[in-house]
Amino acid sequence: MDYFTVKQQFYTGNYEEALNEVSKFNKTEDEALTYYRNRSLIALSQFSEGSADSGSLGPVFEAYYKFLSKPTGSITALEQTVEKAGRSPFALNLLASALTIKGEFKTALEVAVEGIDSDETRGTPELLLTAIQITLLDNQPTIASTMFENFQALQEQSNDDEIILNLAESYINFNQGKEITGSNFYFFEELSQTFPSWKTQLGLLNLHLQQSHLPESKAIIDLLESEFYDIKQEAQTYKPDLLANKITYTILSGGNANELRSELQQLKPSHPLCVADLENNKTFDQIVAKYTA
Repeated sequence: MDYFTVKQQFYTGNYEEALNEVSKFNKTEDEALTYYRNRSLIALSQFSEGSADSGSLGPVFEAYYKFLSKPTGSITALEQTVEKAGRSPFALNLLASALTIKGEFKTALEVAVEGIDSDETRGTPELLLTAIQITLLDNQPTIASTMFENFQALQEQSNDDEIILNLAESYINFNQGKEITGSNFYFFEELSQTFPSWKTQLGLLNLHLQQSHLPESKAIIDLLESEFYDIKQEAQTYKPDLLANKITYTILSGGNANELRSELQQLKPSHPLCVADLENNKTFDQIVAKYTA
């Protein structure tokens, strides 16, 4: 079965288009299609209890959705449904994602590696991408690079998975500040033109900001704040990231970003920039306390 277009649309953040592509196979029961359908619905905040497809992966999504509604709660129900689903790479992907949300990076990576090293090939590129994100969140870029290189060397790759592997490599490059003006830049420039979306435009915006390209950055910010993008279903998902980029742009432009920081804190206090600001403030307060005691 050809998943190329489904994956292209999903991984470029065009979730409505991904759902349209999946619907073309509406008479086909397939774990990969179930995975992309439900992940797209969750991304668009359109998933609801009882809406998962039948099959072994359906109950896993139901348990994952219940976890997302209360991420501080127990993960036992999700673990049990993953076990019943045969611990397939797609099922393990959801479990690894949940463990990552809970901050259990070591266990999440172990779960991801279990699936990557299994005899099952379907779903392993997706799981590799999740594993790389886990290691980068856990500040282990060397492990991320090694996993990526090993996967490329050992696993047979298809055209369907090219977008997944390119994204995995781009995340590593983003983290290490590599290929800012090279392959990473051209990759997102091409994606933003071929598959324009919130996700691809934000990726290109990040790279422009890394190079202090202020006019180009402002043009993308204005584009994402236009009515065309504002009415898209995924707008609310990505607006915190746009705010974070606006903070960077404002600082690079010599402006005061305090109001934007407050807005981001109200909109999504769990955003990495808010968390980093909080940690920096705590460190500063400790230094001040040390020398004023």
